Amino acid sequence: MRWFLVGVVTLSVVLAGCTTGPKAVVTVAAGAPVEQPTGWRATATADDQMRIEGLGDRMQRMLAAVPAGARARVAAERPLLDPKSGLDAPALSPGSYQCRLVRIGGRRGVVSYKSDFCYIAMVDGKQSFTKQTGTQLPGGWLFDDDKGKRLIFLGTLRPQQAASAPPYGEERQRDVAAVIERIAPFRWRMALVKNDGQGDQMLDIYELIPVVNGSS
Repeated sequence: MRWFLVGVVTLSVVLAGCTTGPKAVVTVAAGAPVEQPTGWRATATADDQMRIEGLGDRMQRMLAAVPAGARARVAAERPLLDPKSGLDAPALSPGSYQCRLVRIGGRRGVVSYKSDFCYIAMVDGKQSFTKQTGTQLPGGWLFDDDKGKRLIFLGTLRPQQAASAPPYGEERQRDVAAVIERIAPFRWRMALVKNDGQGDQMLDIYELIPVVNGSS
């Protein structure tokens, strides 16, 4: 938190005949503290902050709009598709993960894709997330959240043919933001709150499961 002094200046002009000039009286008072953003809020754009905070409501609306014929698929994907399934201790251990995409929206309502591979690494004391295989390859940084039940991902999409992607915030059309929650033992949900490749008509959710003993 940074503190700023707000100067309150009061000018009192006293005129006494023709021989006295104006006198200025200056009073400086301490103003109210101004709280500066910290953590992921210091990095995320204002739009992404709104999307992150509104994720639960958006997920509920999209699930309510799923066609009746797809409701059984929604039930089969619980707790992944349960907006209230987030648990305490959301931290991810470094290593490889299977990341399966489940997409909500469109005519089919819910679509599950084959698993790809993702990797969590520690770099200079910070955690990074990289999707290593598949057609869409988000990569970026993980941030702790003051709510205690989620991590915040801020990154960018890298095309398959590109060797790297610009940092978050440099090219807005490539930016990706997500909320990560632990939903069961050794099982996490990563919901992309912003993905300009799909717009607001789709919600992409990755199921993250650690790769153990070379499983695939």
